[in-house]
Amino acid sequence: MTIRAKILQTILYATLKISGWKKKVLWENLDYVHPGMSELQKKNFRKKLLKNVSRDAADFITKSRIYSQNDSRFEIDPSSIPVLEKMKNGGLMLTAHFGNYEIIGPWLVRMSIPLVASYAHLKPKIFDNWIYSHIRSVDKQNYSLFINNPKDIIKTLDEKKLFCLIADQDYRNSHFIPGMLLGKPVHCNYIPQFILNHRPDTPIYICWLSSQKEKRILHAQEITATDGGKIFDKYHIWLENQIKNSPEEWYGWVHRRYLSTMKSTYKSKN
Repeated sequence: MTIRAKILQTILYATLKISGWKKKVLWENLDYVHPGMSELQKKNFRKKLLKNVSRDAADFITKSRIYSQNDSRFEIDPSSIPVLEKMKNGGLMLTAHFGNYEIIGPWLVRMSIPLVASYAHLKPKIFDNWIYSHIRSVDKQNYSLFINNPKDIIKTLDEKKLFCLIADQDYRNSHFIPGMLLGKPVHCNYIPQFILNHRPDTPIYICWLSSQKEKRILHAQEITATDGGKIFDKYHIWLENQIKNSPEEWYGWVHRRYLSTMKSTYKSKN
């Protein structure tokens, strides 16, 4: 990390910890998935998670960890190279709120992969505009898209672009795909099924980063499935493996992932 990023990480960590950021949601998710966790275990878990969140956020905001071909901190998993080459011809890419997932976008763009990432508007508008133009862009190239109509996704695919979907959030719509994550039922985004309904030959990929000390390693794999349910079955197997290996790096713990499928005290949306 750069000095600037380390300073920002320290500020972010202190702010998140003192403010009690997402503590209630985290506690409820841990109690739901791991009911045997003690109060001390949950406190230690939260401490590690907040350190990871603040580290990754600081790196991303300061752009101190953006892929460069000659930077030894970045590696590509050798088995993923053929998959990444195929991704240059477009398709559907799934990822998750895992590790420093935000830097995948700039990394892929700098590898000449035609990424288009779906995003939701933020408030206030001035902050949304700043995120759009300064954070979700690299080398003056913006790679994010607000989806007004699902047909925009089909247009993107027809243009041979790679449409990215962060697929580990609760889907609060009547048209959902049922799934299981960490042994609990979840509602999943219908977009993969919508894509297969209209473009059944669309290639589907999962892309993520792993860490080895200061190194970040890019991974990509192609999955085959005939419907949205099978896509999420394979996606969840992958995600559960990542969570098993590094549980405090899955930031889905602070999202209301299970809201639609559990009797809960949650009162508001994520």
